Amino acid sequence: MALTMVHLLVADLWAQEHPQYLDCPGYYYGAISPDAIHVRDGGDKSHKNEIHLNNWGVLHRQDVVDYWRAHRSPFDVGYGVHVLTDAQWVPRYKERLPGLMPDGKLDIPRYYNDTFVTDFALRDQTPRIADMLDMIERADTPADHPLLTAHEFSAWRDIILNAYRGECPRHDPVRFVTVPYVRDFVHDSIPLIDEVFAEAFGED
Repeated sequence: MALTMVHLLVADLWAQEHPQYLDCPGYYYGAISPDAIHVRDGGDKSHKNEIHLNNWGVLHRQDVVDYWRAHRSPFDVGYGVHVLTDAQWVPRYKERLPGLMPDGKLDIPRYYNDTFVTDFALRDQTPRIADMLDMIERADTPADHPLLTAHEFSAWRDIILNAYRGECPRHDPVRFVTVPYVRDFVHDSIPLIDEVFAEAFGED
């Protein structure tokens, strides 16, 4: 999965062309919130694809269209942006970063070292991240979400805020998931999100 800074950078870049979300706390809160499933399941990922609208690593755009047609708040828009980001993240690294899968399976220690170190570098290089974290902190938690509870959302928010206001937990040199790789991904992820949003919200 993409880590938090990737999700926030995608959400923020997309919002540049959708300014009703650009400084909306609920939108950025939604953009981190599908991963609140980890509050419920910990490291068990058996429910993660369901919570990600079947887009955890493989695109199922109609599921996001259907979700957005039924749930249209800024939080829900951010939620959909998150899952569409993950739908693009996994196929891309499988295609472009074969060194992460030397025997056909993801090298998990290498992957998480690279993604954490790069995520914190992106945090440090992007002044607006602090504003986004502040918005997430003051956003209202949805009480009636169809997939996750208010407790799960708020507990995940606390985990993320504490983590990204602290120090990076990994320290080895990055080999594959570099800052330039992520910045290219962020830019390239926007057209699909635009297409799905336009279909769901009826924009030309």
